[in-house]
Order: sequence, then C-alpha cells, then structure tokens
Amino acid sequence: MLFKDHLKIVTDAGAVLHLGWDYDMPYNLDPLGGVDIDLKTAQGINQVGSTVEDQSVSGVSRTMDVVFWGAHKLENAEFFTRCLPYFTKGTLYFGDKYFTRFVLQKTPYFSSYTPDPRCSLMLYSEKPFWYSLTATAAVLGGFRPAFSFPVCYDSHQYGIRQDGAMALLRNPGSLPVPFTATLSCTLTAAAKPKVTDLKTGAYIGFDLTLQPGDKLEIYRSTSDRLACALTHEGVTTNVFSALDEGSTLTELQPGDNLLSLQADNGADYLQASVSFYPMEAGILPEPL
Repeated sequence: MLFKDHLKIVTDAGAVLHLGWDYDMPYNLDPLGGVDIDLKTAQGINQVGSTVEDQSVSGVSRTMDVVFWGAHKLENAEFFTRCLPYFTKGTLYFGDKYFTRFVLQKTPYFSSYTPDPRCSLMLYSEKPFWYSLTATAAVLGGFRPAFSFPVCYDSHQYGIRQDGAMALLRNPGSLPVPFTATLSCTLTAAAKPKVTDLKTGAYIGFDLTLQPGDKLEIYRSTSDRLACALTHEGVTTNVFSALDEGSTLTELQPGDNLLSLQADNGADYLQASVSFYPMEAGILPEPL
C-alpha cells in the first residue's frame, strides 16, 4: 500500500524544500507521534508503589534521514544543506494535512555520497503535537445578510439574526486547542463582553465597553502567550489589562463545546468569529 509522503519544509528565511518519492528525495521522519510524558511521583511511608501527582509534556526531537536520487542528486543535496544552516527555524508540513513548527537541532550531515547522497539531521519541535492544516471556524451572534426585493413588498428582510445565546462548536482533534476570537457589535454598545462555556462555566471576559465598529481580538502571540487587542477608529491598542481576572477559557476541549456570547448590556448586538486549528498528539500517513 502506498501512502501520502509529501513533506514540505518552509524556513523562516524563505527557503522551501519538497521531500518524498515524487521529488526523488525519499526520507524517514521519526517519530511522527510517541510523545514522552513526564511524571511527578511521590511515595508515602510504607507505601507500596508510588502516586502520580502531576503530568507534563515537553518538546520532541525528530530525526530525519534523506536520500537524494535522480540526475540532479548532487545539486539537490547541496541545495538542501545550504537551506538548513544552524539557527534555522521554520514549519514542517506533512502529507498536505498537518503542520508543526521546528527549530533545527542538528544540521544535515552526510554518511555517504555514492552511489546516492545520504544525510541525517534533527529537528526539534517546542510543541509535541501536530496542527491540522484545515481550520475550524464559527460565528456566534450578529446578523447574516439576506436579500429582499422587489421593493414593492410590504415587509423587507435585510438580515437574519444568528443565535449568540448558545452555539455548538466542535473540536475534531484529540487535544485541547487555543483559539482566536474577534468580537464586534452593531447598533449599540456592549458592556463587559465575554464568551462563556456553558458546560464548564469557564469564560473569557473584559472590563470594557465595546462600541459599534470596534473590534476586540483574542489570540496567541508569536511566543504563544494570550494576547488581546482592541481596534477603535482605526487605532489598535493592547487591552490585556482589561481582561477579567476570573477568565479561564483559553482553550476549546476535544468534542463539543457549547459557547455563549454574553454582556452586561447590548448582548443582542454582539458577534464573535471563533477559529482554531485542531491538534493531534500523533499522526499516521494517509493511503493514496
């Protein structure tokens, strides 16, 4: 059985490398899954065995072996090496379906040059999981445009109000995932807007008033920290200080998430666009 083996490496410097049988660069990448879990244990007096008190995961190192084939194998091997000097960072795309960030941990080194060049290198991913390339998105509240013509009709419908009091957002991945949300309002201001998980009661809210035309963005920064920005009359400011101190809704759990868009005043005119990339702890190649 043949599998989708296309592997694309895109470095932050702009280099793009394609690997796989179709590119005369067969490779082996290990591991695709298999994350080590660090356990914190304790043992009481006369206790048989131990008690697991905490669990954590860290980054993962992946070893890659590449063989270069074809009429241009030496040129391809040289180009591959030049694109991956030390201090390289980038994104790894696997099977045209998943991606993960990496830092080059060991530069390519060649074990042989004939009959075919063969090299090994090591990539370190700070996050031990893979993201899906397909984002999941939903809109809570607000109005969906609708047409109404001819004008001779007695009643005109310009939009359909979407439910913001309760909306189901499904996370198809196997892990909790951070999300991006953009809150806005129409017609009237919304005081202390927040997004609440009706199952757990967790929420993320803000001690501010959202004016019509404003945009409040919740996202993760490049350092993977929670960030909040408010755009008012074209000017964007950091409003992390306005985050409600009781806010704990920073991830969506695997499966169904029942979300509600709420505010002290003006909730009926609130709208939120929520999106995320599902995550998997381990992946398998897909058959062709």
